[in-house]
Amino acid sequence: MRGLAGSFSFMPLPELVEFLARHAATGSLTCERGAVRKTVYLRDGNAVGAASTDPREFLGQLLINFGHIDEEQLAKAFRTQQETRIRLGKVLAMVGLVQPRVLRDVLSIKIRETLLDVFRWESGVFRIEEDPPTLSDDELAVSVPLADILKEAEFRATAWDAFLSQFPSSGATLLVDDSKIPASAGEGTIDGKLLMLAAHGRTIDEIGLALHATEFHLYQRLYALARQGAVTAAEIEIVEEPATEDAGQVNTALGDSARLLAEGRPGDAEMAALRALGASPSSDEARQALAVAREALGASLRASLDRRAVPVVRLSSGEIAALGLDASQKYLLSRCDGRRALGQIAQVAPLDELDVLKAFRGFVDRGVVELRAA
Repeated sequence: MRGLAGSFSFMPLPELVEFLARHAATGSLTCERGAVRKTVYLRDGNAVGAASTDPREFLGQLLINFGHIDEEQLAKAFRTQQETRIRLGKVLAMVGLVQPRVLRDVLSIKIRETLLDVFRWESGVFRIEEDPPTLSDDELAVSVPLADILKEAEFRATAWDAFLSQFPSSGATLLVDDSKIPASAGEGTIDGKLLMLAAHGRTIDEIGLALHATEFHLYQRLYALARQGAVTAAEIEIVEEPATEDAGQVNTALGDSARLLAEGRPGDAEMAALRALGASPSSDEARQALAVAREALGASLRASLDRRAVPVVRLSSGEIAALGLDASQKYLLSRCDGRRALGQIAQVAPLDELDVLKAFRGFVDRGVVELRAA
């Protein structure tokens, strides 16, 4: 099994997970698609840990999503973590913000969500390593059988069909029927917050960011509310672009990415690499080009943006509305309250750090935001 690697077109993920469970595998399973990389650490056919580049699957984001902490508490915990070099979960338990039992439950959810999301990928590659993971021997140790995750994936496949039949586009807004809001959807509950955001005209994408929610948890709550008649999706036109793979297009885009990077234009190099990856999702060369471009772009943005500076919005709400910002940009602007530093916003946002820095670079260049020294 050592060195086993391939694409999901060669070995579908359900077959791969079933194989690992049946052989009581120890090691790690890494799955990649574009800039997203997820690793699940295995011990005797059980998942004992997970890492993901998707911020929605970070422990802190999941704790916010389930209402155990808020953004301010997470920011304080991050500062303590940086000072002590202790794991975030351990910090939260030490200061009494979250009980160990709750942390174990959420860590188990983190492991499940990290792998379950991959079951929805239409393309991607995997790699298996046999090096045993370092086991945690403290009160936060968790273990999730791969067989259980496989059963959950089968259930979710059916659930997603139902979810998307009701909410086919994440860019849609929601219509709320106040007369059918359940009594359980109080102001402080997840459903209550969801309905409040929906009533204010937020799209499904915007609601997910505001709640720090994984896709499945968000759509699960939406579907439950829809079954009770409390919400329906506003109609939106869905335009699907056909997928194409052209070797010439890939090679041209890869050449453009390398040239632009050499010219000191990492942002344009990233776009070219994304074109290559879009044309050939299984291309190792395209993934490598994207990783190199994003690394260079991140270094450039960190050098040009002071993470200690405090972003202050310079435009009125009407002027901002006219900019046609996407869901993530609107979320980031909503966090510019004149108190939080750019670095703090990047830490607690359910977005990749690079995407946060790209957004703020654009805000500053367009005069939307001013960065003031703390």
